[in-house]
Amino acid sequence: MKRNIRLVGLLVVFLVAFSPLFAAYEGLSVATSYPSLNVSSTDMITFDLKVKSYNLAPQRVDLSLSGLPNGWDYQFVGGGGLVNAVFAEPESTASVQLWVIPSKVSKEATYNFTINAKGEDGASFSLPLTVTMGKQLPQRLALSTELPTIKGDPSSSFSFQVTLRNNSASDTLIDLYADVPQGFSASFKEQYGSSNLNTLSLGAGLSRSIQVTVTPPEGVSEGTYPITVQAKSSGAQASVPVTLDVQGQAKLSLSGKDGLLSSSAVAGKEKVLDLELKNSGSATAKKVELSSYTPSNWTVSYNPSVVEEIPAGQTVVVKATVKPSTEALTGDYSLTLKANSANAGNVSTQYRITVQTSSLWGIVSIVIIAAAAVLLVFAVKKFGRR
Repeated sequence: MKRNIRLVGLLVVFLVAFSPLFAAYEGLSVATSYPSLNVSSTDMITFDLKVKSYNLAPQRVDLSLSGLPNGWDYQFVGGGGLVNAVFAEPESTASVQLWVIPSKVSKEATYNFTINAKGEDGASFSLPLTVTMGKQLPQRLALSTELPTIKGDPSSSFSFQVTLRNNSASDTLIDLYADVPQGFSASFKEQYGSSNLNTLSLGAGLSRSIQVTVTPPEGVSEGTYPITVQAKSSGAQASVPVTLDVQGQAKLSLSGKDGLLSSSAVAGKEKVLDLELKNSGSATAKKVELSSYTPSNWTVSYNPSVVEEIPAGQTVVVKATVKPSTEALTGDYSLTLKANSANAGNVSTQYRITVQTSSLWGIVSIVIIAAAAVLLVFAVKKFGRR
């Protein structure tokens, strides 16, 4: 029990001894977010001020500036006009701006001056300010993208977004470039714009999304192609690397040998045709199946009927055996020859066959005609005498 009483006593002594440290602040304050500035020009400098009263009666607070260099001028501005004082209410904040108009300086120099606030009841507060003049702020640019690798086929353009940020203290004029492989081309547009963009002005601290479109040359090979998007201003530059992954695409064509698309055949007899199956794409065509659409009672077979692979730029010769119908009449007939690949799609071509009837039928016809003629002569001789 005695021990507890001693502890309470010590606590009371401690609170009495240090009570001034815990007492609420009474008085005025003047604050600004940036009391020390570096500026590169002699344009007007603006400080946003907040004047606050702590536990004081409502009162007028006069404002002044001391220590300003010779030739400099200043103004306090509030409510759209020039002011020399603000009214401070308890626990409230009065906002006012300080405009400082410096004189021309020929070299970098630092200047110190003080804002003074004085209330009617004698309360006061001073805020020192520092301005360094003539210091050239470096320009800084930044480029970034969320997709460092873009995939696509050789026949399409590659589009992606980059974010350009101006990390400078002033508006900056920026040129856009793209370092691309030979034969490729690049263009720039705003994210939701339609016109090409090569130069833009970007405000201090702002960013903008730019759409980059890279078009590969015709017949580009499968592979990866590095490009670099660049942004340049008079005093800074930034770049971001992007890789284009050109995925190969097979492209088939089917024709007769040497490009011929016609031949002749005899009704009911087989005719072997040489066909050229060509892959003019940039990737291997896989599992190419051959088929056809023919007139009624015709047949077409292929050797081979399935070509497992045709490398890019290669041609395979396929034998097609065509057999016209035995009932086919002399004339021209059209066949549809088709090739289907798992990764190259379908292709087809029209092939014309001129059908001739068999010579045996010609001989039979001649014999029939001759026999008819003999019978006719015999009939005339026999019955003509009567």
